[in-house]
Amino acid sequence: MREMGRLLYNARKVTTITKMEDLIDPTHYMETVKAVKFTCGYDSETSKYTIPSLATKLGNTLVKISKLLKAQGLISNDNELVKKATEFLDVHQEKWNELISATALRNIREAKWNVPTLMPFTEDIQKLHKHLNVVQNKWYNTLSECPSTKAWTELAKICLVQIILFNRRREGEVASMPLSAFLSRDTSDPHEDIDWALSEVEKKLCRYFSRIVTRGKRGRPVPILLTQEMLSSLELLIKQRETCGVLKDNIYMFARPEAMTHFRGSDCLRVFATACGAKCSKSLTSTRLRKHAATLSTVLNMTDTQMDQLANFLGHDIRIHREFYRLPEKTLQLAKISKVLMALEQGRLAEFHGKNLDEVQIDPDEKILDTDEEDETQEEANTSTNFDGQSAKEAIPPPEKNETVPLPSRKRKPPSSDEEVPSSSKGIAPVKRRIPWNPTEVQAVERCMHHFITSCTVPAKNDCEKCLKAEPVALKSRSWQNIKFYIYNRITANKRKFQQK
Repeated sequence: MREMGRLLYNARKVTTITKMEDLIDPTHYMETVKAVKFTCGYDSETSKYTIPSLATKLGNTLVKISKLLKAQGLISNDNELVKKATEFLDVHQEKWNELISATALRNIREAKWNVPTLMPFTEDIQKLHKHLNVVQNKWYNTLSECPSTKAWTELAKICLVQIILFNRRREGEVASMPLSAFLSRDTSDPHEDIDWALSEVEKKLCRYFSRIVTRGKRGRPVPILLTQEMLSSLELLIKQRETCGVLKDNIYMFARPEAMTHFRGSDCLRVFATACGAKCSKSLTSTRLRKHAATLSTVLNMTDTQMDQLANFLGHDIRIHREFYRLPEKTLQLAKISKVLMALEQGRLAEFHGKNLDEVQIDPDEKILDTDEEDETQEEANTSTNFDGQSAKEAIPPPEKNETVPLPSRKRKPPSSDEEVPSSSKGIAPVKRRIPWNPTEVQAVERCMHHFITSCTVPAKNDCEKCLKAEPVALKSRSWQNIKFYIYNRITANKRKFQQK
């Protein structure tokens, strides 16, 4: 209703509307739209709202009010009010998207494009855990020795934050947990028929943790796990409730002394996040902590069943879990998709046939070879694959595309004094000599790079440079490109032999 109050206040400034009922009048619909745009800071030149989310909320609120008026008209048999509310709903359904919500939703989407993803640092989470453990011991001892309202309040806040942090729960689910949920928890051991299927570590975990089930979002049952320290603190809080001023009629576990309400988890979490000295305390919220757990769990090789179990524990629908709680899109594009783009740029996509993105290894600092240089290194490697212990013959480069191959001619007579001897100054470039691979070089490469040959994996630049460092004497006349294409041609030759068989 505060939003509608703002809308009515601004409507009186820029329109003829004076009361709430006029906002629901279909004949004043365009004035209502004008008031909404003014309230949300709409700029007609840029087609942007200063507060686009408020525009969408006001649209939903107007629908609720019109339905409420329609119900009142039906109850009081006021046909005019029913007609007015019905016509407003019809107009609103047809025009609202065109006039307001389409632009507002576009503004909301665009605002998220270049906003950095704020996720908690693992270091900050560890700091918060350690800080909570220290203050928990302090206030636990204080409440045990000298019960007071302050000690009860501090320990209750600490336990509330610990449970939110450890379980990655929504703060409202834990804060509003009823006392009865804790008192009626299941304390029995796992069934014997199930116990045999667990490992020894899992059996110990089942006996170490306690489990509570409370009401979550949309009435979904949400489990909460408690450590031994949390359990003992909660038991002490229950024992000292009445002594420290908590009312008997207060049904909440984390009740406020001398009140019927409970502590707010977000407020408590914010206080302790600041007090622990975290690098980015703003990121330590229950929502971001939940996303942190769900996102980082994607690095684990979890089956679909295990992923369903994690989503169920966090209180997510599995479709929502897979769609929203994954590695940030920025990270995916930088770390995964960039591999495909680099492979396309370097013309090496065929090398990674049959591999997934995690198996593709491309060094971003790797130099892209020119065509001539690539042909040269490939021919050198081809010479090495046919190496039989003798020096290979000198390789002659292939002719250019439009150049004819000269036929072998008879031995010519030495030129006379009138004939000119062709030289490099006439534009004829000297033929490059190919250096064949000798046995020492072949053995040195195979010692370092044998696993690349057997696994049919083309090495990256770093791998080739490591080989050069490991065999500096034997490979002193070779570059990392020579080694790379030697391995590439060995792999190609092995594949051809296998296909021929």
